[in-house]
Amino acid sequence: MKRALIFTLSGLLAGAAFGQLGGLLPVPTRPARPVPTRPASTFIANGKTDQLQLIRGNGMLGKFLGFDPQRGLTWNHPDIKPDMLTIPADRISRLDFAIKPAPANAKSHSGVIEFTNGDRLTGDILGMEDNKLRVSTWYAGELAVDRSSIRTLVPGMISGASMYSGPTTKKGWKETKSGSLGWTFSDGGFESASSGPVIGRSFPKMPAKARVEFDLEWKRGSPSVYIGFMTDNLTSYSSGNCYSIRLTGSSVYVYRYAKINGGIRGQRLQPSSRSYSFGSGPKKVRIALCHDASKRKVAVIINGKLVGEWPDTVPNAPPLSNGLNFSSRTSNPMRISRLTINQWSGNLPNSGGVTAAAGAKEDFVLFVNDDSITGKLQSIGKDVMKFKSDGFGEVNIPMEKVGAIHFARDAQVTPPTPANSVRATLAGSNRVTGIIKTWKGNQVTLISPVFGEATFDASIFRRVEFNLGKPRSTSLSPATRTALKLGNIDLNEINGRALPPQVIERLQQLQGRQRIIPLKR
Repeated sequence: MKRALIFTLSGLLAGAAFGQLGGLLPVPTRPARPVPTRPASTFIANGKTDQLQLIRGNGMLGKFLGFDPQRGLTWNHPDIKPDMLTIPADRISRLDFAIKPAPANAKSHSGVIEFTNGDRLTGDILGMEDNKLRVSTWYAGELAVDRSSIRTLVPGMISGASMYSGPTTKKGWKETKSGSLGWTFSDGGFESASSGPVIGRSFPKMPAKARVEFDLEWKRGSPSVYIGFMTDNLTSYSSGNCYSIRLTGSSVYVYRYAKINGGIRGQRLQPSSRSYSFGSGPKKVRIALCHDASKRKVAVIINGKLVGEWPDTVPNAPPLSNGLNFSSRTSNPMRISRLTINQWSGNLPNSGGVTAAAGAKEDFVLFVNDDSITGKLQSIGKDVMKFKSDGFGEVNIPMEKVGAIHFARDAQVTPPTPANSVRATLAGSNRVTGIIKTWKGNQVTLISPVFGEATFDASIFRRVEFNLGKPRSTSLSPATRTALKLGNIDLNEINGRALPPQVIERLQQLQGRQRIIPLKR
């Protein structure tokens, strides 16, 4: 009998080791069609349906019906009755929403506000008086923010020579997939979760002195992307006449590919590579690629800091073209958004610009031509801002010349996060933290420690994280496991090692149906 027990258990563990939980069932008398197993992992939002994740690690698909701070979240699961389930708020980890078409009143905002608590909003900057910044949004109306809660402000009032701003749709872009996987368009950006796909586009109005900027985001690990810059081949980063810029988590490499004598000649430009650090902040950077055709040089700027310049030393290379493509070189999810193409002034930031901005005791203004000024921002009007500097006195600066304003760190205040707060990810990479006061239909009233109470259009919500700071679990913890025995063998732990959670749960389902079959003598 003991040998039979050990034989049965060995079979179960072998099935678990290969992920074939279906193998725990009695062997059929005839071959059965293989059934794919489900990995023991948390849900990953796919944007196609509402998805709910609980604190204990359980997840479910379905439809979000509503939320009440006192009663909890109401949910519909297609396979569970009753049609309306109620889940207490303290049991919820996060809620991911299916992406829906933008409402008719939605619009693109050019201004960006980054707050001291890590939140971020886009909007149209109306002005700043008495240390209160007013911003208009289509999704939450007009908001008033105390300047002490603002880390960085990008007014977005740059005039004139913008050749492109987007993407707003996938139309006009050429996609080259890697197998069945490619770049997907979502919320004003392109997203990739596989290595190999390419997305590219030609820009006939690309200036001879061009500055191409975009946001690069990634979810984990490090980003890895090749950029075909000034290319005539939208499907490859290396099979055209172009610069090929390789960005990794710590280095930049620039290659020059040229069509010479019927073939492609490639050469790594010098310096061989340039190193940089993203730091420990959000996994998002602003990248600028600058090119001067007459001087045959390219420069890379990351978060306002000059990473390096590369002169084009390839002899007899034909003129460059006007295309741009992005090639993902990792399966880690990445996103490209807020792409702009403008005339480049030819100026480059000095290497200490970002350090000065981040640690300044005075306000730091970075202009669109990469010049800068420090001092005290006094007010923002419709077209100009008043700024006082020790070197220039009080001056009026046209807003169209302002690239970004970094507020003095010593004057910044990070408001505490109230109890029962949620963190909401909004469309367009925006984020807001606060207490949900009410959620009625398409109206969400939220109280933010930054701007107070505001009512949001619910269609802009992409994810809501609940119970901030509360430990999450992706499996049953040892303290909550049910004592499970087969005969006198403890199945929670074998040879001092805990069984995988999926095996424990499967054994719990089958415990009542297991039969111990003695070995024949």
